[in-house]
Amino acid sequence: MFRYTNHVCRKCFLQNDPFHKVTLNEDGVCSLCAKPAPEEARRDWDALEKRFAAHLDRVRGIRPYEGLIMMSGGKDSAYLADLLKETYGMRLLGFIIDINYEYPETFENAKTIARKLDLPYVVFRQEPEAMRRYYRFLFTEKALLQPDGGQVCTFCGRFLIHSACAFARRMGIPLVFSGHNPDQIFLMGESIHNTPEQEVLIEFLMETLSEETGKALARWRESYGEPELPLFPDSIHVEGTELLFPFQYFPYRPEAMMRHVRERLQWLPIKRFSKTYIASGCRLVKLWAYMAYLNNTNSYVDFEFCNQIRNGTLSADTVRQFYEQAEIDYEELAELIAELDMAGPMKALLAPYGEKAEALLRLLP
Repeated sequence: MFRYTNHVCRKCFLQNDPFHKVTLNEDGVCSLCAKPAPEEARRDWDALEKRFAAHLDRVRGIRPYEGLIMMSGGKDSAYLADLLKETYGMRLLGFIIDINYEYPETFENAKTIARKLDLPYVVFRQEPEAMRRYYRFLFTEKALLQPDGGQVCTFCGRFLIHSACAFARRMGIPLVFSGHNPDQIFLMGESIHNTPEQEVLIEFLMETLSEETGKALARWRESYGEPELPLFPDSIHVEGTELLFPFQYFPYRPEAMMRHVRERLQWLPIKRFSKTYIASGCRLVKLWAYMAYLNNTNSYVDFEFCNQIRNGTLSADTVRQFYEQAEIDYEELAELIAELDMAGPMKALLAPYGEKAEALLRLLP
């Protein structure tokens, strides 16, 4: 997300990136935008909506709460909560996970949306020391580190979804709803409509994830013993409840969704990354985005923006403004590193970057 070079695609704003093999041609267009968009699986949105509605109809009236909805304070979960409650009449329980490293606006937004929709909710706070150890491990365990910092969101995201599903099962709630976007759903291997080529890619991604999960769990056991929480689940699904990603049953239009929740629910964007809001995120995002910056590589978020520009769901001007206004806050990064009690390991990781990491190194004890 942070700019490390002036060599940027004039269409999607991906940076020149040797690690991901993203190059720019003489016209300033990246290797993704220069070739035809990959064939997408054909989608019959009417049929998909009916398929989604059938999932809901199967659970109507069987429990006090028919669904648990994960709420992050962002536009996607706000829009989804409104859709499920007002359009489909679902009896929902809001589920707000506190990993101890979110911005306050996360909870303010989520609670405001819940109140606007007359939606009961719980704040599920993970044990602080367990989370400190977990995220310190994800940021500093050398066997797991990826140049773009992607290991943090990969493992954390699966842990949080699994936590929501496990909570729903304990509460007897039959459905769990998550507002992940189509790109995120695909990378988790959960997409329900794929081309044959995409199926091959998903199989490869899932095999790689399985290997990385096994490696992470082995390293954790070496350092801390058996984890008390399902930090590295084999599956995000939990028997006894059904997990649904609704944004693969409907066209995903982030800017229209943002306008909708602003007007209908008085939702406010979290502008901690850029004055131009596209996606919310926890404080940890800034740290792994900084690591991607040091390694001269785009992150998965940058590739999401690229895909959304290419398929017409996000305007190039919005993304351009986001990048222009995104700046590294070194004091915030140093504060976060101190909270995670990992100044020593981070100094060792940053040392090889020399002058490029000096601004942050100066702030670490």
